[in-house]
Amino acid sequence: MYIEGLDETDSRILDVIEKNARLTYKEIGDRVGISRVSVKARMQAMEEKGIIRGYETVINPTAEPTGIRFVLDLECRPDTYEDAAEYLSRNKMIRQIYGMSGECRIHAAGFAPNTRNLENFARTIYREKLGVNRISCHTVLSVLMDRDGGVEYERNDKQGAGDKESEHLETEE
Repeated sequence: MYIEGLDETDSRILDVIEKNARLTYKEIGDRVGISRVSVKARMQAMEEKGIIRGYETVINPTAEPTGIRFVLDLECRPDTYEDAAEYLSRNKMIRQIYGMSGECRIHAAGFAPNTRNLENFARTIYREKLGVNRISCHTVLSVLMDRDGGVEYERNDKQGAGDKESEHLETEE
């Protein structure tokens, strides 16, 4: 991983912990070729600089066989943009929220237990009077790559690839 301002050793440490953050300082040091004390000092320095922001468990939501991964695109009024983002952040189905270029656009990704819950959630956004002018909701058929979330490439098996339904909900007010 290349981040401006880091030396080669720090970059190698990041490469190692990106693959497995559960390794001990000694194990990281063995892989990088430095002492555990040096690894600890370098990692603490990267934490203080905000390069390493934490160590967390990432649960793969696609492991839930009946669930649906989805993305929402919202177009909001400028005066309600922050309210809409706050509303989305309070819903447990939402996993990521992005402010997008363009006219007050929000992109949110999440995981719903079923299509009924997803449709109700999308419709509730309008009912909450959040100043949302347009919602586009799409289900995700497969995750091809997710470096940040740790999801491995999902290979569609030849038998089940044609069985997946494409869901698309497009609503305008």
